[in-house]
Amino acid sequence: MKFRHGAATIAIAAAALLVLSGCGASGAVPAGAAKTTLNLSVQAPTADLSVGNFTGGDPSIFLAVFDRLVTQGVDGALEPGIAESWEYTAGNTVLTFHIRDGQTFSDGEALNADAVVQSIEVARTGAASAAQLSAIESVAASDESTVVITLSRPDGALIYQLAGTNGVIAAPKTLGTEASKLDPIGSGPYVLDQAGSTVGSVYLLKKNPDHWNAAAYKFESVKVAVIADPTAVQNALKTGQLDFGTLSSPDLLSQFPESDFHSGTSNPSAVGGLFIVDRKGLVVPALADIRVRQAINLAIDRDTIVSKLTPGVGTPTSQMASPIGEAYDESLTEEYAYNVDKAKQLMADAGYADGFSLTMPSTVLSQTFDATIAQQLSDIGITVNYETVPFQDLYAKLYAGAYGMFWLYNGYGGSDAKDMTQILAGSFNPQGTTTPELEALLATANSASLDDQGAAYGAVNKYYVDNAWFAPVTAATGIWVASNAIDYTSPVVYGESILAWQPAN
Repeated sequence: MKFRHGAATIAIAAAALLVLSGCGASGAVPAGAAKTTLNLSVQAPTADLSVGNFTGGDPSIFLAVFDRLVTQGVDGALEPGIAESWEYTAGNTVLTFHIRDGQTFSDGEALNADAVVQSIEVARTGAASAAQLSAIESVAASDESTVVITLSRPDGALIYQLAGTNGVIAAPKTLGTEASKLDPIGSGPYVLDQAGSTVGSVYLLKKNPDHWNAAAYKFESVKVAVIADPTAVQNALKTGQLDFGTLSSPDLLSQFPESDFHSGTSNPSAVGGLFIVDRKGLVVPALADIRVRQAINLAIDRDTIVSKLTPGVGTPTSQMASPIGEAYDESLTEEYAYNVDKAKQLMADAGYADGFSLTMPSTVLSQTFDATIAQQLSDIGITVNYETVPFQDLYAKLYAGAYGMFWLYNGYGGSDAKDMTQILAGSFNPQGTTTPELEALLATANSASLDDQGAAYGAVNKYYVDNAWFAPVTAATGIWVASNAIDYTSPVVYGESILAWQPAN
């Protein structure tokens, strides 16, 4: 299926390319010279860069400007950030961070324990971060270099939440101000250069020489263009205006000769599929029956969907856990092997031999799959009626519980704890569904040490599969292409760090 891009989208893409051209953004580097500017792109402009309000999309700009107490490296491992060390105590209910000395925000304001506390307090009530930080009971500075976070319950995902967009630390005087939405002041490795940026078109990041780890960041500047049209991204890459881009199909690789480019496949970045959120049957009564949810899983031909609709950029999956995580269980891969006859029998056993109908939203993320999903579900008597929903309106409807089931992607968070718990919040679980068995499994996993989390969250993953809480279809990957002027290491979590890109040796 081909997508139609409106005039506004094309205008943004064209404007971004003009800005890049005008700024001399060519990827060409003189022989023997190290590349000093990295040219990247994002699909949509960053709407809000303030603490607690990052609503999704590419976090590259956000996490380049702001540092966090801890970070995730390119390999996904937790690494020091603002804090040089940390430890859990009291049965994983007290998390203590030790702040490195001598840090400042990019405006010169001191970055101490009190500044950290102020940002976390704001994030605890932020529209986009409150749910993920709900286990925090209190946060306090016991001295200028120590932050103590007390939890109301163990939460294995909390430290990973603090390592990402929900844990950014901003200059205290900017917190809650209107200006912070587009003029953020952090202590990250880069500073947003307002003079070189055009809101909604291109963002210029300049290296922060005062960052505690500045030596690791080799690029003096990073230009991030907003280019919604994938074809425009590919053209900008071919002409040297971008140093990196992703392709929608491996067939496009032939346009990028090895003399100028290198390429590869990214780590799994998200799980896409049907989120069966109406497990109480409040919107679609049939979905309260586990047999119906299992029938839906059995009716989906994952292999065909992935090979035909997303060739080269996905792997069939029936699990919410990342294929590269410890919670992923290879033995579960055949639990919902495509089987229409078995699905029909389950539908009959549940009292739905004649099927039922439901409404699902059709969005830019689902349109590639809508017709095929509808056809496969119709084979077991389920009629899908699609309601076209602009993507900007989708989450309000999902949070309100407007649909019993919908297609969406959920980005992998680089940890089993994050992946297995974030799907119980917000739009992924608007009814707040849980069970005593699941709560017991989560309690065990959340109390486990970081070294033992994988196996413990594996039991949670198995519960989701056995009870058909979701109907995953694809573990989305991607094909990336980079200029030979840079080296690229596919990170476990895309956009977490500019360190994934380095000047070529």
